Amino acid sequence: MYLNCKELAQRWRISPSTIASDITRNPAKLPPFIRLGRAIRFPVAEVEAWEQQQLTNTQTSR
Repeated sequence: MYLNCKELAQRWRISPSTIASDITRNPAKLPPFIRLGRAIRFPVAEVEAWEQQQLTNTQTSR
Protein backbone atom coordinates (compact mmCIF):
# COMPACT_ATOMS: atom_id res chain seq x y z
CA MET A 1 0.00 0.00 0.00
CA TYR A 2 1.18 3.50 -0.80
CA LEU A 3 0.40 7.03 0.34
CA ASN A 4 0.42 10.03 -1.95
CA CYS A 5 1.69 13.43 -0.80
CA LYS A 6 -1.74 14.61 0.33
CA GLU A 7 -2.34 11.46 2.38
CA LEU A 8 1.09 11.69 4.01
CA ALA A 9 0.48 15.34 4.85
CA GLN A 10 -2.87 14.44 6.43
CA ARG A 11 -1.20 11.66 8.44
CA TRP A 12 1.36 14.12 9.82
CA ARG A 13 -1.11 17.03 10.04
CA ILE A 14 1.03 19.31 7.91
CA SER A 15 0.50 21.12 4.62
CA PRO A 16 0.86 19.11 1.40
CA SER A 17 3.00 21.98 0.10
CA THR A 18 5.54 21.21 2.84
CA ILE A 19 5.86 17.66 1.53
CA ALA A 20 6.14 18.92 -2.06
CA SER A 21 8.81 21.41 -1.06
CA ASP A 22 10.85 18.79 0.81
CA ILE A 23 10.69 16.42 -2.16
CA THR A 24 12.49 18.96 -4.34
CA ARG A 25 14.67 20.78 -1.80
CA ASN A 26 15.53 18.20 0.85
CA PRO A 27 14.32 14.65 0.11
CA ALA A 28 16.55 13.29 2.92
CA LYS A 29 14.02 14.77 5.39
CA LEU A 30 11.37 12.37 4.10
CA PRO A 31 10.90 8.61 4.13
CA PRO A 32 11.94 6.77 0.94
CA PHE A 33 9.52 7.35 -1.91
CA ILE A 34 8.83 6.14 -5.43
CA ARG A 35 8.53 8.52 -8.36
CA LEU A 36 6.16 7.28 -11.08
CA GLY A 37 6.35 9.95 -13.74
CA ARG A 38 5.14 13.05 -11.90
CA ALA A 39 3.41 11.05 -9.17
CA ILE A 40 5.15 10.49 -5.83
CA ARG A 41 4.21 7.51 -3.67
CA PHE A 42 5.39 6.64 -0.16
CA PRO A 43 5.26 2.93 0.77
CA VAL A 44 3.37 2.68 4.08
CA ALA A 45 5.92 0.22 5.50
CA GLU A 46 8.73 2.69 4.75
CA VAL A 47 6.77 5.57 6.31
CA GLU A 48 6.14 3.56 9.48
CA ALA A 49 9.80 2.48 9.73
CA TRP A 50 10.96 6.08 9.16
CA GLU A 51 8.56 7.36 11.82
CA GLN A 52 9.97 4.84 14.32
CA GLN A 53 13.51 6.05 13.56
CA GLN A 54 12.44 9.65 14.19
CA LEU A 55 11.20 8.94 17.72
CA THR A 56 13.44 10.34 20.42
CA ASN A 57 13.64 9.31 24.03
CA THR A 58 12.98 12.38 26.13
CA GLN A 59 13.08 10.58 29.47
CA THR A 60 16.27 10.78 31.51
CA SER A 61 17.82 7.61 32.85
CA ARG A 62 17.73 7.29 36.60
